[in-house]
Amino acid sequence: MTFKDHLSPSIGGALLGIGTGALLTVGAALAEQALEPVELSDMRGMRYCEVLLIYEEDVVIYNTSASDGCPEDRWQAMDTAALASENGAKAAQLNGPKFWATDGQTLLFGDTKSFGGIEARYAATLPISALGTGEGADPYVGFTSSKKQTMVFNADRPIYELIDPDGNAYILNAYGPKVKDGDPANLADQLSPAEGWSFRISTPTEDLVIAAPEDEPTHMVGDDLRQYYTRYDAGTN
Repeated sequence: MTFKDHLSPSIGGALLGIGTGALLTVGAALAEQALEPVELSDMRGMRYCEVLLIYEEDVVIYNTSASDGCPEDRWQAMDTAALASENGAKAAQLNGPKFWATDGQTLLFGDTKSFGGIEARYAATLPISALGTGEGADPYVGFTSSKKQTMVFNADRPIYELIDPDGNAYILNAYGPKVKDGDPANLADQLSPAEGWSFRISTPTEDLVIAAPEDEPTHMVGDDLRQYYTRYDAGTN
């Protein structure tokens, strides 16, 4: 199944944005991205991959969700040193494959690049601090993202959350191949939350639409399996 099978004419008017003209740092130069919306539905469990290009101050992310997929043979053959060199980056990292935990999204994507024969589109820019001390963000340490993501979770389907020491809820965006049996419910046994953090599963009785704030960054956090969650107001649902 390709992304075309997940295209949707509408997802309740929900929009995901990365600003109206996202800027990313490429070495010392700024390049403006022209973004266009791509609406996806029926996407829970949809497989995708990401390429992270690491520059002096920023991490630029390219995502395959709006392309023709992420063939395993090509993904495994990726040469991160070559990817960095080809794109003028200090380094490159691979994130994936991952599987969406949302039922629908409207994604704003920018330019298309080919990485080792896999096409991906610009998705977001993160501050260099989001990388933490290893691959991806340090577990249970919050960071911010420039993307203005709106996610749709259908009623009567489970959602997976991390709760921080202050009671803030973060909802799982996507899960990785280390999740037992491909079922995020197993994270209850697999994760080792930091002190004060907890994992929970709940089932909304109505469709849950989570929109990022317009004028401030999106707050996110990662778990110890390098999966990412977006903070939201759980009290309104």
